[in-house]
Amino acid sequence: MISINEEYASKFEEARKVIEKESFFRVFSHYDGDGVSSALIIAESLRRLHKGFHLSFLRSMELDAKKESGEHPIILSDLGTEVPSGIKPEAGVIILDHHMFSGADRQGVINLNPRRYGYDGTREACSSTVSFLLSLAIDPSNYDLFPAFIAGVIGDKQNIGGFSGINAKIVEDMKGRYQSTKDLNFFGKSISEGIYLSIEPYFDGLSGNLEGSRYFLQNLGIDPDSPVSSLRTDEKERIVDSLTIQLVRQNAAREGYETLVNDTFIFKDIGLSGNQASEYFDAAGRNGRMGLPTSWFMGYEDGKEEMEELYSTLRKEALEQIRKSYASRKEFDNFHLAYVENPNLAGVTASTMMLYLVSGRKPVIALYRNKGTKISGRGTRELLSKGLDLSKAIGEAAESVGGHGGGHNIAAGGEIPFDKEESFLRRLNEVLGDQIGNT
Repeated sequence: MISINEEYASKFEEARKVIEKESFFRVFSHYDGDGVSSALIIAESLRRLHKGFHLSFLRSMELDAKKESGEHPIILSDLGTEVPSGIKPEAGVIILDHHMFSGADRQGVINLNPRRYGYDGTREACSSTVSFLLSLAIDPSNYDLFPAFIAGVIGDKQNIGGFSGINAKIVEDMKGRYQSTKDLNFFGKSISEGIYLSIEPYFDGLSGNLEGSRYFLQNLGIDPDSPVSSLRTDEKERIVDSLTIQLVRQNAAREGYETLVNDTFIFKDIGLSGNQASEYFDAAGRNGRMGLPTSWFMGYEDGKEEMEELYSTLRKEALEQIRKSYASRKEFDNFHLAYVENPNLAGVTASTMMLYLVSGRKPVIALYRNKGTKISGRGTRELLSKGLDLSKAIGEAAESVGGHGGGHNIAAGGEIPFDKEESFLRRLNEVLGDQIGNT
């Protein structure tokens, strides 16, 4: 077992006993990269125990989950730590989450949120971390689910600047089996395609511009059609130096530079790097194919090719959305506002603008209008040091107009009634002003 404090370890032992005792589980997970990776780990762990399970993916804790309560034990992954009142935990509830929460645990609920045990759920452990720890508690031979753990950590951006906390302990413990190297954070059929499709990092004038990416590489004396894996060390150094200058010109936020080169795991058994797996899993989730990574891992051979196609299509759509949202952005005293046409692209649009396009001095709030208005906000670590807490800010502003919100201090979301947008934005501006003092 990975070294964690005694109280936390005892909770995993408690969850293990429940899983070994019961024969069928209802599993609900979030649809993003961390949620999909976490679900894969849990589903495969249950399958290896010959346990029955029904896995469903949700955007939030919806009424569908409440209908299942009382009959079978429920496992909730990456959906928040608060158990809705409609769920009756008589048969048991296991929570695999890492978001901020308030209130005491309900009877019959095993809460494995690392925040309750002294760990930072924003940097040190995500839902995939928690699921991987549980899988190891069930059976140490489940270490081969490490690629899904890495995919989830990267999906939740907890690898930026290096692994820390429980994540670092897991990586250290597994280094005898899985090695990482520092490498360019690009993948594709060629280095030009990798830069063209790059969002984190995002290069103004190169990302979303294939001809521009090819011309950039040719000026460096590098064949644009070279696979990333075939580049010499000196070629990679020239690319890093030139792209770093590009990020300086963009006045990118500090952590925006940290995504250019990072720890890269190559998993030969599955034919993917950790970064690729993360992007593929996330793309599958955002295209409504949340179960595809799990079915692929369990033997569906065409799954990888399908995920690659979904990734490429989604990435091109996201690049176009970022361009449109940035061009039409609005600036308030204490945040930048952007609108998106696809709710699945709100988070990546806000994050990219935050790190690479608006200097990182104010958080970015992205809105998607439909029957209601969905909210996605992103900040930086520098803003956190000044007092930013987007979970509280969005939550308070949304609740003031009859909506709801929450998440992390650096990344949060919510939803409000369609006709309350103006009041929400006004209140959000006030709350953020109190937090970061820009007004």
